[in-house]
Amino acid sequence: MLRVATYNMESFGDDRFDPDRLAPRLKALRPRLSELKADILCLQEVNAQKRQGAQAREFLALEALLSGTEYREYEIGHSTRPNAALPADRHNLMVLSRYPIVDQKVLFQTHLQVPVWRPAHADPYTEAPQPITFDRPILQVEIDIGARNTLHVFVVHLRAPIAAPIPGGKLSVSSWRSVPAWAEGYFLSALKRTAQALDLRLAVDKVFEIDPAGMILVAGDFNASGDASALRLACADPEDTGNPSLHHRQLIQVDALLPPDARNTIIHKGRGQTLDHILVSPSLYETFSSVSVFNSGLADEVLEAETDAKNASFHAAVCAEFNL
Repeated sequence: MLRVATYNMESFGDDRFDPDRLAPRLKALRPRLSELKADILCLQEVNAQKRQGAQAREFLALEALLSGTEYREYEIGHSTRPNAALPADRHNLMVLSRYPIVDQKVLFQTHLQVPVWRPAHADPYTEAPQPITFDRPILQVEIDIGARNTLHVFVVHLRAPIAAPIPGGKLSVSSWRSVPAWAEGYFLSALKRTAQALDLRLAVDKVFEIDPAGMILVAGDFNASGDASALRLACADPEDTGNPSLHHRQLIQVDALLPPDARNTIIHKGRGQTLDHILVSPSLYETFSSVSVFNSGLADEVLEAETDAKNASFHAAVCAEFNL
């Protein structure tokens, strides 16, 4: 049996490593990780810290967290900066694996031409369209699980549906200067999310081109639920392509097999949403056994934001089992 889980760690780790400040989060998160019993664990929002006098950042907070769990001996793959093989300050993607990681890639707009756009309400106004860059990369790893094929794992954290900054468009961090500026910011946010879903889809198809029966798993925080365009784009369901002969290229959203209330991974002002997902290729789906969302007692990210619940994560983990 193979267990694969995904978990958004809610910006885990301060800028500086402070064991005392970290202690409440360790106490809250260790039981959450341990109950997953995952062979492969896909994490989002893992921050990196600097040692005193050091130049490069390391995952010191994560090391402290894992030291008290079964994951301390797992192999680690992680995302890096666009221009250096070093961890980013914040919100790194990560894979922890009981099995050997044989290859990894960090995808920064790798498979599509960078889109450009010129907002009409930017101040100052720019004559030339500007490139639209993504907030985070996609992490791609290959894992030798001892099965008939290598397991290709993609970890994602797509842009949240919150308006992206437009030059001169805001009065403050939370206040926009005008409705048109906000609307353009919201459009830009949706464009970033959808474009990165396209980059993911094209990366998945590269694997299929090499091995049409490839075992592929995509996990993470999509910031999208139901029939949202980013999720539909990643899945490429035959109902959308209109071509049944392309069914072997689709990805199946296994968490969608659960009843709606059982699959919520976040609660926002009393309303449950499913933003975290696990998608699998047809060949991997043939071995699928079960899926669970660990949302029992999940706190509301708005109504309980200032309570002790913030020491863990306002996201629920998703875990899928496969007969491998």
